[in-house]
Amino acid sequence: MSIKGFHLIFIFVAALFCVGFGAWAIFIEDGASGKGVTILGYFTLAVSVGLALYGIYFFRKAKKILL
Repeated sequence: MSIKGFHLIFIFVAALFCVGFGAWAIFIEDGASGKGVTILGYFTLAVSVGLALYGIYFFRKAKKILL
């Protein structure tokens, strides 16, 4: 596997983990956590969107690289 392929897979898995954690943090029972966990959940979902956009950017850029 090339470094490009590994990078794309790594970004995809990181985005999936961010979505999973963000969903968990948002939908966890409010009594068990404070507002900080909910805010962290929304922040993590925003990071996952950023990772997805970066993955698309890198994929388009990586088409031009021969390795």
